[in-house]
Amino acid sequence: MRPIHIFFDNDGTIVDSEILAVRNMLRHLAAMGIEMDERVYAQRFPGLLERDIFAILEREHGLSIPDSFHLQLQQEHIALFEQELKPIVGMDSLFREVRSGKSMVSNGSVAHVERCLGKVGLLHDFGGEIFSAKQVDRPKPYPDVYLHALRSVGLEPLQALVVEDSPTGIEAAKAAGLRVVGFLGASHITEGHGEQLKAKGADFLASDAEELRKLLAGWELI
Repeated sequence: MRPIHIFFDNDGTIVDSEILAVRNMLRHLAAMGIEMDERVYAQRFPGLLERDIFAILEREHGLSIPDSFHLQLQQEHIALFEQELKPIVGMDSLFREVRSGKSMVSNGSVAHVERCLGKVGLLHDFGGEIFSAKQVDRPKPYPDVYLHALRSVGLEPLQALVVEDSPTGIEAAKAAGLRVVGFLGASHITEGHGEQLKAKGADFLASDAEELRKLLAGWELI
């Protein structure tokens, strides 16, 4: 069955936000005495929520991170994205070219996705729905947000295609019965990431926006 709708992840798929968040996090970790380079961080924690990353770091390093720090980090990310956020190379034009239905499916909040799309000039070109893991009981890698999205748009899994950059996102989409393109075009992607996505069940890989465009054109989605 040919897909007629695309579910796009946001961070690391449409907007190049992950690298900004990683660098900001690493600055704070260095101040706590935890030195970690971008590559190691990206390989260890791809697609995880910050609260889950903090829980791992607390166990490993004996830290006690106050709740106020979570809010501080969120505010810093908002300010940083407002100053520096850009679309992933080629993804802004591809996003505008999509002729099928399209939705956003993110672990981030609806407000976060709207801010990101607005910052890179895509919000007015969207016209679809935004689905957030905050609307369901469990975030990615659980399938809840994708199942919610499917119910909301009234589609069967084979009628939709997912574009995701993280192992957690791939796992969530596959658990919901969806076909998934693993996207490797963001700045935070490191060597071996494609193998991680395939191991989680990615049906296809696209190294950049041009490869993704060719895949979508094959399904007449653009």
